[in-house]
Amino acid sequence: MRLGILSREFEAARRYVSSRPGQGRLHLELLKREGCTPRSRVLEVGCGCLNAGRWIMHYLDAGNYVGIEPGEWLIKAALEIPKIRRLVKNKRPVFLSCHDFDATTIGVLFDLIYSHSVLSHCAGHQLPQFLVNAEKALSPEGRILASIRLSEGNPFGSRGSPDGGDSNCTSWQYPCVTYFRRATVEAVAAQCGLTATVVPEYTQFMVSRAPSHVHDWIVFRRIP
Repeated sequence: MRLGILSREFEAARRYVSSRPGQGRLHLELLKREGCTPRSRVLEVGCGCLNAGRWIMHYLDAGNYVGIEPGEWLIKAALEIPKIRRLVKNKRPVFLSCHDFDATTIGVLFDLIYSHSVLSHCAGHQLPQFLVNAEKALSPEGRILASIRLSEGNPFGSRGSPDGGDSNCTSWQYPCVTYFRRATVEAVAAQCGLTATVVPEYTQFMVSRAPSHVHDWIVFRRIP
C-alpha cells in the first residue's frame, strides 16, 4: 500500500499525529491477534489521517469500518491521496467527528473497538467517558483494545508518571502525555461493566518494530 507522491497537507497531518509510513500495519496486526477477521465490525477511535485506518479498511469487508476523528482536517488531508480516496470509495467507511467518543448514533455494535494514542493524552474525566460510550457500542462478545500510559511504567521504555500517580489533567493534553494508575483504569472499567487486562506482549511487539511506541495496551471486555 505504498502511497507514492504525498500532498503537503497529508505530510503535515502525518507529522501532527507522529506517524511513519508502514506503521499502520502494526496496528492491524494487533487487531488480528484479538480475533479480527474481514467480517468483523471495527470502530477506530482517533483515526487521525488514517495511518492505521487505511490498513484496517483494506483488510475488512466493505462497510465494516467506522472512524471517529474530531480533527476533521486530518481525514480531509488523507483524502488528498488518490489511493486512499479510492480505498474509501470501495470500502465505504463511516467517519464521525464527535468529541465524546460516542458512535451509538449510527446504530452499529462493534466486534472490536480500537484506539491508539488517545487515552495517553486525555483528561481525567475522558477515561470514563471513553469507556462508557465504547461499552454502549460494543457487541456482546466484543473487545476494546486501547493504548494508554500507565503511571507505573513498563520494562519497554516507559518510565511512568513522575510521581507514580494519575495525571488528573482537566483538559486534553497534546502533544504532552497523561498517565493513569492501573488501579484507576481497573476501577473505572468495573464501573462501566468491563474488565481491564494489560497485555505487555503487545507493547513488546510494537517496540520491537517501532521503538518509540512504548504505550501500554489494555483489552477491555464485558464482565461475565
